[in-house]
Amino acid sequence: MTVTMYNERVKTITITIPEDLDERAAAEARRRGISKSELIRQGLGAVLTPSLHESDDDPWRSLAGFGADDLSVRPGEVDDVIYGQ
Repeated sequence: MTVTMYNERVKTITITIPEDLDERAAAEARRRGISKSELIRQGLGAVLTPSLHESDDDPWRSLAGFGADDLSVRPGEVDDVIYGQ
C-alpha cells in the first residue's frame, strides 16, 4: 500500500467525466501503479503553466542576465561572434 503525504495544502474536488474516460484513467493509473487522483494531478500539472512563485524557484532563472557588466546584448552581436558575420 502506498501512502502519499503532502507538504502543501490540498483540496478535494469532484469532477464529472464520461464513464469511458474514467475507465481509461483507472486502467492507466493501474498500469503506472498510482491512484487515479495522482494520474489526474500529473495530467493537470503537464497541461497547466507553473504559477508565478514556482518560476522563482527555477535555478536557471537566476542565471538570466548573468555576466560581466561590459557584455553587450545588442541584436546581431551573438551572430557576429558565432558565425563571423
